[in-house]
Amino acid sequence: MRRLLWLTVLALIAVSAVVGWRYLPRQYNPFAPLHVADPLTLMTEFKLRRLRNNAGYCSAALLTAPLRTVPSPDAGSAECPLPGAVRVQSAVIPLSSSFLASCPLAVSYALWESHVLQPLAQQHFGQGIRRVTHLGSYACRNVRGGTRQSEHAGANAIDISAIALTDGRILSVEKHWTENGAAGAFLRALHRRSCDVFTMALGPAYDAAHHNHFHFGMGGRFGLCR
Repeated sequence: MRRLLWLTVLALIAVSAVVGWRYLPRQYNPFAPLHVADPLTLMTEFKLRRLRNNAGYCSAALLTAPLRTVPSPDAGSAECPLPGAVRVQSAVIPLSSSFLASCPLAVSYALWESHVLQPLAQQHFGQGIRRVTHLGSYACRNVRGGTRQSEHAGANAIDISAIALTDGRILSVEKHWTENGAAGAFLRALHRRSCDVFTMALGPAYDAAHHNHFHFGMGGRFGLCR
C-alpha cells in the first residue's frame, strides 16, 4: 500500500508537470493544502504525513476542520511538553469531554468524524451519532512495559471507548467488539476504516491493554493497524 501511494504521488507529480498542477482537483493534488471537507483519496495519507513535519501546513488544515479549538501550548509538562497543542472543546458530534491534541491529531480526528464515523453509522444503522466517549488523549508516560514515550505523552493519540447512536444505543468497544450482531460488525468496520486517517489504529485484537478502547494516534513513525 505504501509503495502504491508513492507511485501514485510520483505519477501525479509527472502529470502536473505536463498539464499544470493547478488543474488537478484539490483532493488529488499533492501540492494543495489538506482540506477536511475533501473526499479521502490516496493523496490523503501523503498529506497527513506532511502535517507532522510542517507546522504551518498543519495549522492551515486545522482551520478547515469543523472543530472548536483553543491553543494550549502550556498544557504539558517539562518532561512532556506540548508545543503547538490545542484543546478540542467541541466537534460536529458531541464529545464526552474536551481533549488536548497535537495539531495532526486534531486534523485527523476531524477527518475521522466526517469521513469514517458518520458514514459508517449511516451504512450500518441508518442514523447518526449522538456522542463520542473517550478515555483521554494526554498522559505523560512511556509505552507500557517499555522505555519509549507513548503517543499520549505528546497528545498524539486519543482513546475511544464508546459510540452513542442517535436512538440512544451505546456501542461499547469492551462489550460489543466480539459480538456477532450489528454492533460488533460496526465496531470492527470502524477500526479498519480508521486506519485511513490515523497512522496508529489499535483495538482489542492488538493486546489486553486495549480491550476496552480504540487507540487512534498520529505519533508513530510507521503505521500500525491492528
